Amino acid sequence: MTFIKNNSYILLLITLCMGFALIGIMKSGKEQNMTEVTIMEGDTLWDLAHHHADNMPKEKWMKEVMRLNDLPTVTIKTGEDLILPTRHNQDNQTIIQIAGDNR
Repeated sequence: MTFIKNNSYILLLITLCMGFALIGIMKSGKEQNMTEVTIMEGDTLWDLAHHHADNMPKEKWMKEVMRLNDLPTVTIKTGEDLILPTRHNQDNQTIIQIAGDNR
């Protein structure tokens, strides 16, 4: 017990470091980048979700697109520029490199 009293600042420092490490790990898994695309004839948000949503549920991805672009509905127009969220997962990139896909 006297060890804890005499070294409480060390325990506090260790606890803070562990907390910040956990926060950093949680944020790195959710890193989000944006891609801008121009809508072509026949494009729909659902089709774009199939190409850009990765592991995110399609409905959630479409809601995020609507929020980023201030869209009142899922209707998009030809020639419109949209900002799309893309999530980069380092594990997926490693798998692609191992498989030999250089796209």
